[in-house]
Amino acid sequence: MNNYIKNQIKAKDLLFTVYCLLITTICLLLNSCDFSKRIDTRQAVKELHEREVKRITPAQFNAQVDEWGKTIVDSLNKNLLTTLDNKSLIDSLSKTYRVEIITGNPVNLQKLGFGKKVNGILDAYQYNAEKHLPQIDNIQKSDDEMLYFYTAPIVMNEQFDKLKKLRIEAIGKEAKLDSLSFRKKGDFVGLWLVKFAKKEIVRLSDPKHLRTLSDKQ
Repeated sequence: MNNYIKNQIKAKDLLFTVYCLLITTICLLLNSCDFSKRIDTRQAVKELHEREVKRITPAQFNAQVDEWGKTIVDSLNKNLLTTLDNKSLIDSLSKTYRVEIITGNPVNLQKLGFGKKVNGILDAYQYNAEKHLPQIDNIQKSDDEMLYFYTAPIVMNEQFDKLKKLRIEAIGKEAKLDSLSFRKKGDFVGLWLVKFAKKEIVRLSDPKHLRTLSDKQ
């Protein structure tokens, strides 16, 4: 009888030990999983989308740069004074579209060394400015075709009327534009230059949308 009781106690002790080990294992597993952190499904889908293999034609590259370039410049021009005086919008758009946004007159932009093809476009802008000819948006590739440059004219508007001449001149100098003193509404004072990296265009573009752009052409 005594041996039977002893065996029963041993069995209960063994079961209790196994139970404790099981509980400990479960606790360790739960602690290793931080349930406070949720998977950002949107970001995950975005990353998968960016890694997707895409075949983009030269015409589609141009169409995408044209669309994004217009969108960026339209946003910049909505409140030109604030945009030039406060770089927060430029920084935000640069991050969103993974581009570099530069301001300057054609002569100053040529000094940045973007290559012969881009400098040829800048020469045309300078010529039109000197002859008081209309200025339009343009797209040009770098000499090695790894970059796309979207350029668009910056024109004077009535937003600057409320500022003193010294302040206006300081804003123009900071943006490397032509002198803004005595300028009137509609005068060409410089350029927006949006620099796109070809690899970032591939990463951000949507194949379905690219096909839509191709159909429009």
